[in-house]
Amino acid sequence: MIFFASDVHLASDTPAITARFLSFLERARREAQAVYLLGDIFESWVGDEDLNLKAYQSVFAALRDTTSAGVQVYFMAGNRDFMVSDQVLASLGMIRLDDPYVLSTTTWQFVLSHGDLYCTSDIKYQEFRAKVRVPENQAKFLRLPYWLRRGIAAWIRWRSKGRRDEAQTRMITDVDEATVEDEARRFGYATLIHGHTHRPATHDHIVDGIHVERWVLADWSTERGEYLSWDDAAENIGVETPSLTRHSI
Repeated sequence: MIFFASDVHLASDTPAITARFLSFLERARREAQAVYLLGDIFESWVGDEDLNLKAYQSVFAALRDTTSAGVQVYFMAGNRDFMVSDQVLASLGMIRLDDPYVLSTTTWQFVLSHGDLYCTSDIKYQEFRAKVRVPENQAKFLRLPYWLRRGIAAWIRWRSKGRRDEAQTRMITDVDEATVEDEARRFGYATLIHGHTHRPATHDHIVDGIHVERWVLADWSTERGEYLSWDDAAENIGVETPSLTRHSI
């Protein structure tokens, strides 16, 4: 069994979301062979010092327990936690993924992405994204005092407060359909899984006459969490074609 999740937005002031994520990891230890975390797992990440944040200690312990139990946990950076370093991932036993990433199972092929790469109509965001991913710019940011980096993150979060409310969600730029179609061609019409847009849905695209599915992961809140599962073994128990399944937690 494979689990997929994104946009958990763990933060010190959302203990209910933390509790849901801990339940998710507990379920993964019982049922999954691999977990793919596709970005924005943390509401913000400003440097390796965040490993010492008290509010995250239970999450870090659960991640270590999960990887120690033999579950492979993969991490893809989102637009809020792209500063998570290789050293942090190694300390938690997680494996970094490029964005996008091609996942081939025994019965199917997926393209995994955080999703913001496909919001190409938002030109200002794409310019900002490219700028903050430059290693020199990240190194400059990391030279700032930790308290200042935390303050900047808090200010950015304050500016986007309410973004996951219904009215604000409509304002988040969605993926560009032409970009999605180009991606489908580039990766052989594989099933696309992504988050970022906070618009959970399953889309059916017809690209060059070929049916391509696009599954959008939900963002997590104090009221609900969501993940997808895929089970190649379903083919061996009488299911003609395994399928993705949405789960609430």
